[in-house]
Amino acid sequence: MAKKTRRVKGKRQPIRLSPAQMMLPEAGEAAGEAPVAVARQAALPAADLEEEYRYVIADLKRIGVIAVAMLVALVILALLLT
Repeated sequence: MAKKTRRVKGKRQPIRLSPAQMMLPEAGEAAGEAPVAVARQAALPAADLEEEYRYVIADLKRIGVIAVAMLVALVILALLLT
């Protein structure tokens, strides 16, 4: 059996939020406002989106490499076993 590791609970790094995520909607907005005004207000520049989702590209690349490696392994096994 593997040895148990002792982690100190509660010592997590704080979550990093982009400035767009830190903005809260105004509480005094009327319920009948047009959604177009809200959509214009929520639009973010491309630079903010790149900063916010930069980790997604790295994860997708890692998933792609693993998927290709598994596919190659399956093809090799299929050729060897037939």
